[in-house]
Amino acid sequence: MRHAGRLAALFLLVIGGPGLRADDAALGAGGLGRGTFEAECPLFRTGESPSGSFGFGEDALGGSRAGWRTETAARFSLCAGLAGASVEERPEVRWSTWEPRDPREPLRGVRNATAPHRKRLLRSSAILTGTAIASGVILSLLPREETNWEEGAFDHGFENLGRAWTSLPVWDRDEAFHDWFGHPYAGAFYYNMMRSQGATVGQSFAYSAAQSVVWEYVLEAAAEQPSIQDLISTPFIGAVVGELFHRWSVAILKKGRLNLGEKALVFFLNPSYVINNGYRAPE
Repeated sequence: MRHAGRLAALFLLVIGGPGLRADDAALGAGGLGRGTFEAECPLFRTGESPSGSFGFGEDALGGSRAGWRTETAARFSLCAGLAGASVEERPEVRWSTWEPRDPREPLRGVRNATAPHRKRLLRSSAILTGTAIASGVILSLLPREETNWEEGAFDHGFENLGRAWTSLPVWDRDEAFHDWFGHPYAGAFYYNMMRSQGATVGQSFAYSAAQSVVWEYVLEAAAEQPSIQDLISTPFIGAVVGELFHRWSVAILKKGRLNLGEKALVFFLNPSYVINNGYRAPE
């Protein structure tokens, strides 16, 4: 018992004696008051939260003060008197979880991606109006067997327009290739004219549907009655095909440098993207 008492007294003397506590040492070295700390015992942390800190003396791990930043001290440290003090911390790498982007989201890093929606509308409408007029001229030069337009249809175009706006659309007699490939491809072109400028799926579909109505009831209506098949296949099938072509072409572009065959494929799938952005990949 006597030896145990002596050992206990010696232990208390060691842990409570002057010159052995970090705050007293700091007081003697730098003239700082109790509860403050300069840099003799910085902390190494593993996270943003103070509760996850664990302190060691700098010299114990051979650390350097260069590039350290000042942050609130930990709740727990082996250095005495550090609670609430400002200490320096070594920078560290923090990993964030990668989450794939939803392919339905608008593109980033493309023309007008951050511009007001009206700017996309104006650009798309200007391009497609010119394209539609050029298409109408080409179609008017084709044989009647290809278009099924009446002979001299444009001679009484205003009468045809009045009939189109006052009568129901009809089931046309065009070839299946025009109804179920040509018009969906045109709808995909309309759709991606907006999609390739950072528009959403819904905005792109609405624009494709509007362009289909303009074609059937304004441009082509001067030559023939609006078509039921075309009003269905252009916006609805066109939007599905357009979104598939959009994702396919973007996947090719993100591969990096393209050869001639890949550029030709991207242009066939998504000419709207190439018109708006060239072959530059989105972000």
